[in-house]
Amino acid sequence: MTSKYWITFIGSSPFAVINTVWAACKEGYVPDSLMLFVNEELSETSINTVRQWLPIVLVEYDIKEPSIRTLNVNETGFHEIKDFYGSCISSFKEKGEIAVDITPGRKYMSAIAMAAGISENANHVYYLHLKDSLYQDKPLSLIPAHKCQLIDLKKEFEHTGKQ
Repeated sequence: MTSKYWITFIGSSPFAVINTVWAACKEGYVPDSLMLFVNEELSETSINTVRQWLPIVLVEYDIKEPSIRTLNVNETGFHEIKDFYGSCISSFKEKGEIAVDITPGRKYMSAIAMAAGISENANHVYYLHLKDSLYQDKPLSLIPAHKCQLIDLKKEFEHTGKQ
């Protein structure tokens, strides 16, 4: 079985991380190894919420013991963040499929993640579009299906022929 990797940033909304993984699982991309970049100043509560929920979600998709690693990064270390994404994608590329999630984090973090995902040729660059802020930081199971949409931006750009 080929490994499936997930790379993202944990921000102040834990369910931005959890729900995007969950939505990807529902569509058939079930990661077994997750690399979570963490702002050094982020509260432990957010990190713990993500660490508690992800195994619960993944076990429902037959991932009994997911590898969940965190790496502290300096939120304003733009080059450092870019290098982390690039090195993760490069090291995982030979081992399996890679998904980069740009949903959580600040805008510039998402921009860096998207650029790295596309330039380093990740298999997927996901964004979970929440159409109503009323459901922000709620579990995916409590969000009406028509209020959110998982978008694979890599496939969107390939489909249109524009990058």
